[in-house]
Amino acid sequence: MRLLSLPLLAAVAGLLITAPARAADGLEAVTLQLKWKHQFQFAGYYVAAEKGYYRNAGFQVRFAEAGGAEDSIATVAGGKAEFGVAGSELALRRAQGEPVVALATILQHSALALAVRGGGTQTVHDLTGQRIMVSPHDQELFAYLQREGLGGDRVQRVAPSFDIQDLISGRVQGFSVYTTDQVWALRQAGLAHTVLSPRAAGIDFYGDTLFTSEKLARSAPERVQAFRDASLRGWQYAMAYPQEAADLILARYSQRLPREHLLFEAAEMARLMQPQLIEIGHMNPGRWHHIAEVYAEIGMLPRSFSLDGFLFGAHRGNAASPHSWLLAGALFLLLAGAAAWLAWDNRQLRQALRMASAPATPDADTPSHRDALTGLYSRSYLEDTLARDLQRAQRHREPLSVALAQVKGLDQVAATEGAAAADALQRALAAMLQAQLQPGEYACRADGGTLAWVMPGHAPAAATARVQQLLQAFASQAHWTGLIELRGSAAAGVAALGQDGDTVAGLLSQAQVRLNANAASG
Repeated sequence: MRLLSLPLLAAVAGLLITAPARAADGLEAVTLQLKWKHQFQFAGYYVAAEKGYYRNAGFQVRFAEAGGAEDSIATVAGGKAEFGVAGSELALRRAQGEPVVALATILQHSALALAVRGGGTQTVHDLTGQRIMVSPHDQELFAYLQREGLGGDRVQRVAPSFDIQDLISGRVQGFSVYTTDQVWALRQAGLAHTVLSPRAAGIDFYGDTLFTSEKLARSAPERVQAFRDASLRGWQYAMAYPQEAADLILARYSQRLPREHLLFEAAEMARLMQPQLIEIGHMNPGRWHHIAEVYAEIGMLPRSFSLDGFLFGAHRGNAASPHSWLLAGALFLLLAGAAAWLAWDNRQLRQALRMASAPATPDADTPSHRDALTGLYSRSYLEDTLARDLQRAQRHREPLSVALAQVKGLDQVAATEGAAAADALQRALAAMLQAQLQPGEYACRADGGTLAWVMPGHAPAAATARVQQLLQAFASQAHWTGLIELRGSAAAGVAALGQDGDTVAGLLSQAQVRLNANAASG
């Protein structure tokens, strides 16, 4: 038997040491360190596990709850978990030298705020000299207080108990809260309170962000990307079907909070995520840099801070050795030459086919094709694109259905609750509709309070079933404008290519007739 050389043995040992842990079924075992206890705040990750998105990506994921003092950033940076969830302090800690890398921002606006005892006339300056509880990790609230001149000993900081009862009982005058969470308890207790957001001082930070260690981002970028993709897929599903996600949490993870509380979280998170306007997980490098600049402004960072390497993407492809890159490069060039010729040939063919059979497609990203209130496409986009889809469906003899939907009694809501409340209900219905879209479908604001949903490939029965699911979900959930709870119902009408017409005007007219009839009968 031939003995292995010492260098080869060392190489094999190195591979064994750095190899990821494997579960019994061959999946890679990883830990996701949460920043709080099980609740809807982390629903997307639970759904990714339940629906098999993590398993399909090769992961077995353990979710680690946090209590009060746990620090998810230190846990991941220290190698005790592969992934974690943190807030905007992630940028602060990176600039301070912590080797963490942001993967995806879940909340486009932070849910952190200060809850203050008393009615709506309270301001942050009413906390001067008062006792407040702020978590040591809630750095953006310290930035808020300092920017408002309440740094140092201008307020009495009390060691946090992480128990909202301390505010309800009057032990403290101010308490750091997540608007998606503890505000529910304040309402249930009937406490007169004011929620003060750092946005009032121009501090509009990102909220919950998925992150990992720089070591993992550099050594296994493909695995990190796979985990990120599976997580975001889970979030897309969770926000499209919040009731199902809430039931999953109650069944598998925790019954600490009632279902109504979980759905309150879901509605408030939708407001902060804005999934109808912004892709879930989107991160703007400039905004992260602005967050760090605010920390530098108030003295938490030096002006010479650096966020180099903070956003995932710069690390991809850095793990391979120079020799492996040379070999891979040579193979790539060889294959690329053949692939380029095939791509060019196929491209010419596709272009010729498109020019022969397809009308021009409007640019969906131009401002004229977006509705300012709902974020959906505009009426002009609907008419142009639906005409094209009708031609395609007729040519291929495929079904196509169009639904029109609107919130019932919008005029009455505007008269009694104000125009902002009516707009909030329209945005809520639009957001839920946007979350239901399947590939090839699109939603538009057709006219006034009417939304259009185009479903290529759907016969009327299937389209009607999906529309009814949307209407039931909308009616069963509370919607919010600021801290005002709104409830409403919606009506819809469906028209189908062939049985109801074959033109844009014909289909929209028939769908409107059915919408009017359903709204009147409801």
